[in-house]
Amino acid sequence: MKATVFEKLIRKVVREEIDYALRREIKTLKEDLRDELKPTIVEQQIQRTPVPQNVQSSLKEKIMGKKIISQQFSSNNTLNDLLNETAQGNTNTESTLIPETPIPTEVSNVVNKDYRELMRAIDKRKNHRP
Repeated sequence: MKATVFEKLIRKVVREEIDYALRREIKTLKEDLRDELKPTIVEQQIQRTPVPQNVQSSLKEKIMGKKIISQQFSSNNTLNDLLNETAQGNTNTESTLIPETPIPTEVSNVVNKDYRELMRAIDKRKNHRP
């Protein structure tokens, strides 16, 4: 057997053994890291004080309002539920239309300005672009 062939054979065997040993060591190191990084879960018992029924119902009334009296508006259940919700709600929209503070004249001038000429100029410029 020639020396170069023997040398290549020894290098190949050593390389395989090193790969095998490194894989085995890396695997054990990964397992050790996983065991160290696992979080421990600690359960705590919290004692809660019960809320009295009258406080619970009054809070529900404050949030949800008084008990809803459902009426039969339609034979369709979904439409009937929707109509009942609408009938129970506050439909006074006039109070939201009147502003509480007067609008400054500068703002009203901008809002009420006639923008037709500006829009024509923009459209004209758009048509001339390539």
